[in-house]
Amino acid sequence: MVSRAAVAKALKALLDAGFRFTIIGGTVVEYALGREDLGDDVDLFAESPSPIFEEPEYRRFAEEASWSYGQTWLGTPRLVASVGEEVPIEFYDNIYDFYVPERVLENSVRVEIGEIKVKMVTLEDHLLLKANAGRGVDMDRLAEIAKLVKRGKLSLNVKRLQEGAQSFEEEEVIIRRLREASLL
Repeated sequence: MVSRAAVAKALKALLDAGFRFTIIGGTVVEYALGREDLGDDVDLFAESPSPIFEEPEYRRFAEEASWSYGQTWLGTPRLVASVGEEVPIEFYDNIYDFYVPERVLENSVRVEIGEIKVKMVTLEDHLLLKANAGRGVDMDRLAEIAKLVKRGKLSLNVKRLQEGAQSFEEEEVIIRRLREASLL
């Protein structure tokens, strides 16, 4: 688990170096729950530099910051920030089967983590991304989130969830997966 303070330090260093991004992963859920720990890693949809076409910029930054450099399961950059704690940061772009619709990025909100403000997808859009991926681990996570909703720990805008599904090619599949997870 990585603390809010460590995530803030790592993201500030990236912002100060000119990186632009939107938080898309499990950090969204932990943030919505108000937790101090924001998950095991931070998944970012990279806006600039491009993790595909400008990958050397990530290597250069990691070397200058004395952070570890590696790759995600998609071959995009993965940095491990050393900011008092280790904060794994994975950068994504629309590549292969990984897809974040433009609408999801446009609907992102600005949130405060520590003393910085960053863009983060809404909880509903995060759930849509999980449902779109549809892997076993994603479906398990959706079921866990449904339990948090039932217990009143998280609240969802169901209408936003249903409307957001229209942004994906396989809208019916996403709706079915959300129903299977008891989110609709």
